[in-house]
Amino acid sequence: MLKILLVEDERINRITLQKLLEHAGYAVTAVEDGTAGLEAVQTESWDVVLTDYRLPGADGLEILEEVKRISPDTQVLIMTAFATVENALSALKKGAFDYLTKPFDPDELFHHLARISAIRALNSENKVLRASLAELKVSPDLIGQSEIMRDLFEKVKIVAESEHTVLIQGASGTGKEKIANAVQSLSQRRENPYVKINCSALSETLFETEMFGHEKGAFTGAVKRSIGRFERAKGGTILLDDIDDLSMRLQTKLLRVIQEGEIERVGGTEVIPVDVRIIAATKIDLKSLVEKKSFREDLYYRLNVIRLIVPALNERKSDIPLLAHFFLSKLNADKQLSPELIKYLMDLDWPGNVRELEHLIMQMSVFCRKTVIDLNDIPDSYLPIQRNMDTKNDGESSLTTQVNEFEMQIINDSMDKYSGNQQKVADSLGIPRTTLRSKLLKHGLIDLKD
Repeated sequence: MLKILLVEDERINRITLQKLLEHAGYAVTAVEDGTAGLEAVQTESWDVVLTDYRLPGADGLEILEEVKRISPDTQVLIMTAFATVENALSALKKGAFDYLTKPFDPDELFHHLARISAIRALNSENKVLRASLAELKVSPDLIGQSEIMRDLFEKVKIVAESEHTVLIQGASGTGKEKIANAVQSLSQRRENPYVKINCSALSETLFETEMFGHEKGAFTGAVKRSIGRFERAKGGTILLDDIDDLSMRLQTKLLRVIQEGEIERVGGTEVIPVDVRIIAATKIDLKSLVEKKSFREDLYYRLNVIRLIVPALNERKSDIPLLAHFFLSKLNADKQLSPELIKYLMDLDWPGNVRELEHLIMQMSVFCRKTVIDLNDIPDSYLPIQRNMDTKNDGESSLTTQVNEFEMQIINDSMDKYSGNQQKVADSLGIPRTTLRSKLLKHGLIDLKD
């Protein structure tokens, strides 16, 4: 139940609004001027302040500024006569939640209060999610509370304690590297070197010198000795990412290092022992590559000592709320995700997995200019195809023209259905009333004075 401060100098309006709100279940305290409103704001906490713009003593703008100074989470609704709409719009820029033009439909007021209640619930949910994030992390970027991820986290902890080679399998974007990082950070080698190698980025000619190093004069351009990745990782851990991309020839060279535990620099004769723990990551089941004769079976068994399988995001959709809020928090954006948006995200397919979700949250946060990111901020590529749109094009009208015509038709139909009630039309279309008004003006469906 919202606790509301009503500041209204017109006695009949004040009494009527107070009874209306109390009948709807809200706790309401009503005062008759701006001075009393300021005193109430300074002495008590409120969920909502519903204030007229023009008041004796202190106006609505002064009350708004004092509310935002003392209690930024308190929402302020400004009531204004038509002649002062411009002033009310300026109040929005100072932090007012919205404005109501007198005389207004009570349903419009209840709509705003419902939105405020939803935001308060969202804030509460965010606090719970933040607590869950702090509790569930295995490493700073490893997030999940689904059963399948909890099981994976437990395996990571167990595997980290051993010295065995680990094979991490999962589709692109699932977070294989983060799992590898967690294994390394929890292991006894965590204070020693941790070297990462992207096998898909190494060419045939550079593989040996990058992995094993070379001596001075080993080839043209080798003006000094170079230490390879395996040697730099001595005593620590080496991550072989995308190992499924290694050619058969390079697999043979890698196999020898794993079997013998030693390397020779290119152009050198010294045998150098290397004490490293190997973590390999693959986006393809290596067993299937073995069956296709494109991956060495003996190397496969050397790598597949302990296997960790990272599930696709579609297998752990219950983690989407936690992940989405986590990605948003990383951006340090003072924004929130609406419950409707979270539900929509959970219904989507995610071929790009966790990485795709992170990129989408980042994109919406950048382009959203509101405090709450909602369904209106979803990029077109994530929306279902509008199958009701006439796909015929006579070649004379542009795509933009067709879209505008279709939009105007939908708004026209809704205006007819709800007898011109803009708030009900906006609710039915899932857009703010101010957005609807802009579209009505754009399409010439109302005049500026309406």
